[in-house]
Amino acid sequence: MDHTKINLIVRLQHIDNQIEEIMSLQKGLPEEISALEEDLAFTIRQIEARKKITEDHLKLRERLNGLINDCKEKIKSFKDKQTQARNNKEYDALSKQIEYEEKEIAQCEIQLQDISQAEHHATELQNKGRELIAENRYDEISEEMMPDDVLQQQMSDLSEQVKLKKEELESIEVETAEEVAQLRESLDKQRAVVTKEAKRLLDKYDHLKSGTLQNAVVKLDRQACSGCNTRVPTNRHTLIVQGGFYVCESCGRIVVHERLFDEAANEDSK
Repeated sequence: MDHTKINLIVRLQHIDNQIEEIMSLQKGLPEEISALEEDLAFTIRQIEARKKITEDHLKLRERLNGLINDCKEKIKSFKDKQTQARNNKEYDALSKQIEYEEKEIAQCEIQLQDISQAEHHATELQNKGRELIAENRYDEISEEMMPDDVLQQQMSDLSEQVKLKKEELESIEVETAEEVAQLRESLDKQRAVVTKEAKRLLDKYDHLKSGTLQNAVVKLDRQACSGCNTRVPTNRHTLIVQGGFYVCESCGRIVVHERLFDEAANEDSK
């Protein structure tokens, strides 16, 4: 059997493994940063939503108070005119205008009360949240219960964590950039060779890698596929030892003798 083709694909997997090993130095930092950024964005949205409510309440309160003052001025003016009314019809018309303005004031005051009640309710919820935090009952705290200052501190803490994690990731990327670049260049060259010499094996390799598997080619370990620990049939052991390969019936990985990986590693030292 010509084992050249399987040696080429093992070499490809070996380079892939080297890149994966370097990327593992990142310790899941990209995923961790992404999760932290999602938490930060959620916290910022909460803070901004509360800020908007506060601003809306302030604007509405100012508008309502302005309307009340305008109404009071009109009522004063209408009452002054009543003292100078020439007849009952004119007096009654002014009385109706006064009554209308008083109703406007009453409606404004109801809206002001609604705003005060909403703010009081929000404060009560946050006070309840503080009590739950003091008792470490975080799972019982709703979004509305989280105190404003705690949200602000969370935003500050998350921002700092994201910054530190990004700096750590950047440091690792800088340190490994040259090595990764060299390995990716080697990978491209190896793929070109495999494409020319063992296209069918490469298609199988790419198909496996396109799924959830990190390694398409694995070692025979204790008579089993080291990818899924499924035992390799005894009648295939000799073929593998001689430099051939076996496609695992369980996970589909290409199983080879560990010697082929050692040989691929030795090529790096040449």
